[in-house]
Amino acid sequence: MSGIYIHVPFCRRKCIYCAFYSIALVSRKQDYLDALNCEIEQTLNYLPSRAIDTVYFGGGTPTLLSISEIENIITKIRRHYTLNPEGEFTIEANPEQLSKSYLQDLLSLGINRISIGIQSFSDKNLRFLGRRHNADEAREAVSYALAAGFDNISIDLIYGIAQRQAGEWEKDVRTAMELPITHLSCYALTKEENTLLWRKIHRHELPDMDEDLANREFHQLLQICRENGFLQYEISNFARNGMVSQHNSAYWERKPYLGLGPSAHSYDGHSRRWNVCDLQQYIDDIASGTFSGDSEILSIDDQYNEYVMLGLRTNHGIKLAQITELFGEKYRQLAEAQLLQVNPDHYHRNGDRIVLTDEGKFFADGIAGQLFN
Repeated sequence: MSGIYIHVPFCRRKCIYCAFYSIALVSRKQDYLDALNCEIEQTLNYLPSRAIDTVYFGGGTPTLLSISEIENIITKIRRHYTLNPEGEFTIEANPEQLSKSYLQDLLSLGINRISIGIQSFSDKNLRFLGRRHNADEAREAVSYALAAGFDNISIDLIYGIAQRQAGEWEKDVRTAMELPITHLSCYALTKEENTLLWRKIHRHELPDMDEDLANREFHQLLQICRENGFLQYEISNFARNGMVSQHNSAYWERKPYLGLGPSAHSYDGHSRRWNVCDLQQYIDDIASGTFSGDSEILSIDDQYNEYVMLGLRTNHGIKLAQITELFGEKYRQLAEAQLLQVNPDHYHRNGDRIVLTDEGKFFADGIAGQLFN
């Protein structure tokens, strides 16, 4: 199984918390699209196979592209790759850009999954986050997507907002549960370096992150999702009726994927590479056939650490027997020894399978670090 990710680096404006590479120069779209077309040609031999199971348009804001621009990209990909007709084809979108006709046109291109960046159903909190839509537009976007024919609809929400009033997070989650969605992604508000949020906290214009608040709201999220039939299959992701994200699941299972566009990452099973986070440099690189991004060949230690870090994020956890199979007996012994240092309230052990508890999931990165070599 292989996937393709296309990074569209344009936004109308930057949200206060966003650390993903994006720029407001929508006027550079054609230059970007020309370079992207060339990059598709230049990377044809990167993946072990040209059979593709998932395609994902992320950003940035992919829905700033016109239908014809998206169609041209898809046509180019189809010309060189064999797309699984039963595969998953996702596009990220902002609510305020989703008209009924645009959604119908997306569906006609073969896009069968939409991920809508709602973040909150409170107008006050949306303004704080720097979002351009309001709560009514958020609900309308989901309704329009369903009416257009999408039966695989995901939305994003953010928890851990210190400025939020008591009860607002619960209201956000319960509002989501009432919508005809199949998937929910929830992330804690974090201060990523050089974001506007980070600068405001650094200047003492906003309070720092409240980890206790985030922890409480995380557990509230788990409870409400269980009550409504949403399975938590990864720490930040919930699905009902088995509608997990195939693209992101492949990432957590360490399957190969090709990333196209500025800042996009790729993985071929043995190494990783990532494009430069600068549109002009990306365009210049493609034009000259050079690569000014970065790459790394993964050592056995790197591969073991990634297996632990990614596996612990999922409801499958990690298997000690699989560690032996993939990396050798010494890594199993290392994991067994390091596991003794982990708080026993933070994981379940069933035979040789290690899965984090609800309490442990909130501390997943730290627990993974305890098991690293």
